[in-house]
Amino acid sequence: MRKAILIPLFILAAFSLWGQSEYYNTIEFRNNTSGEILYLFFSPSDSGYWGPDVLGDSRTLMSKQSVEFYISYPDETNSFDFMGIDEFGNIYEIYDEPITDGEAAVIVINKSSKTDEIDLDILGEMLLGLEIVNSTGKEIYFLFISPADSQMYGIDFLDSMTTVMPDDSVSVLLFSNDTETDFDIQAWDEDDNSYSFSLSLDPELEYQYVEIVPQDMDEEYSEDA
Repeated sequence: MRKAILIPLFILAAFSLWGQSEYYNTIEFRNNTSGEILYLFFSPSDSGYWGPDVLGDSRTLMSKQSVEFYISYPDETNSFDFMGIDEFGNIYEIYDEPITDGEAAVIVINKSSKTDEIDLDILGEMLLGLEIVNSTGKEIYFLFISPADSQMYGIDFLDSMTTVMPDDSVSVLLFSNDTETDFDIQAWDEDDNSYSFSLSLDPELEYQYVEIVPQDMDEEYSEDA
């Protein structure tokens, strides 16, 4: 396994309410295993690190259910890696899956994707939490978090139906690596303004915190805000 971690390596939205979504493809995950998937990590295939658990701290993916997200990538086709971990500690991995413009992506997680097992208590010790607070004063519609060694932002953490109201926050789980790891964060608000910055995560801290503030707004949008 090449990813830098310490193990061997809802209902679908029928309509989009937000203009920015027309620029993104969609990706649907289907759980065809017999277990409840507790964690679902993604990574751009050009990265050496896993990105966040896109299910977050308040969602799981039940057996025979599916969930849909928006996904961002720069070329007509780019590849991504995915790892799901279920309630029994089974690890399911899918590598170098191509995502192509004009084709809604469907990732099916089934028993043939199983690569290993892990004790869930040990897994919990390998993860750190990041709370992201919306201090922009505007409702956030899209939130991307991706390893900074990649050119791709990847999956919108908020899924295809969720937003973050002003002064609210979301919590994400990421793997704690041996050294500080950089992640790129990008958010889009209700007025199609984007906010971008990089963040270094300290592996010694179990829980970390960051705010998205008006000063993070990208220059091309700041004059019109």
